[in-house]
Amino acid sequence: MNPNDDRHWFGIFYFNRDDPRISVPKRYGWGRTLNYGRPMAWVWTVGAPAAVGLIAHLSKH
Repeated sequence: MNPNDDRHWFGIFYFNRDDPRISVPKRYGWGRTLNYGRPMAWVWTVGAPAAVGLIAHLSKH
């Protein structure tokens, strides 16, 4: 797998269904980014902020 292949990058977003990794090194700079070709990346993108919001909401009551 070559994560630097232009076919799999859409701006800062990486999308490759054939790559089994959920996170890959960022193309530029330091850190990692999610592989949006994997369903678990979408779970993290939607689920993590929703869980934080729910916890914050429930802690106010």
